[in-house]
Amino acid sequence: AGSNPSAAIRLCKRAGLSGYRELQLLLTRDLSSQDSGQDSTDDSPDLAIELDSSLSVETIAQAVVLKTKEALDRALSLINPGAMESAAALILKARSVAILGAGASANVAYDFFQKLTRIGIVATFSFDADVQTSIACGLDGRDVSVAFSYSGRTEATNASALEAKKSGAALIAVTSVGSNPLEKMAQLTLQVPKTERLLRTGASLSRSTQLAIVDILYTAIVCRSIERSIPRLERSM
Repeated sequence: AGSNPSAAIRLCKRAGLSGYRELQLLLTRDLSSQDSGQDSTDDSPDLAIELDSSLSVETIAQAVVLKTKEALDRALSLINPGAMESAAALILKARSVAILGAGASANVAYDFFQKLTRIGIVATFSFDADVQTSIACGLDGRDVSVAFSYSGRTEATNASALEAKKSGAALIAVTSVGSNPLEKMAQLTLQVPKTERLLRTGASLSRSTQLAIVDILYTAIVCRSIERSIPRLERSM
C-alpha cells in the first residue's frame, strides 16, 4: 500500500518476473505456505509437476522422469547411514513389525510389508486405519512399528503410531525432512525430501522417494541377515 507503481514494475524486472501479477502470485503462495505450517525457509525447489492441458505426452514423460530423478537425488543426499543401520538392526531383532500408513503412503507401507514377509520377518499391515490402531495397541517392547507419512501430519497414522509408542514398541518414522508431529514422536527417523507442497495434485514424487527408502532399508536388512534371508527369498520367488 502506498508504493510507487513504477518502482514495483522495476522490482519485478530486476527479479526476472513477467510482471506485477506474477509477484502477487508468489507472495500469495508464500503466505499460504506459512499459514499451512510449512517451512518457508526451505530453499529446496518445489519439484511438483505443473499441470497444463496443452502439454504433449512427450513433454509430460520428460517432466515426470526428470522430476523423479531430481527427487531421488535429493533423497540420496538425505540418507543417514547410521539411522539406516539402526533401523535395520531394530527390525531384525524385533518379535514383529507393525507397519502403518494411510492414503498414498499406505501403498508404500504395503510394499514394505510384502518385502519383509518374503524374508521371513513377522510383519503386519492393513489398509484399514482402525485395524492398524488395534494392532498397535497389541504391541510391546519386543516389537517395532514403522510409520509412513510424507507430511508427518496424517491423523490416522499418527494416532496408530502414538498407540504403538504407548505400547512400548520402538517407532521408526519415514517422513519428510524437518519437524512434524510424527518425527517428534519417533525414536528413529528416515527422511525423504520435501518434493511437493502439502496441498498437491498427486503424490507421485513423495511416493517414489519413500519407495527408495523402503528399497534401501530392505536391502540393508537382507545384507545384515544374508544367510537367513537369501534361502527364503529363493523359496518365495
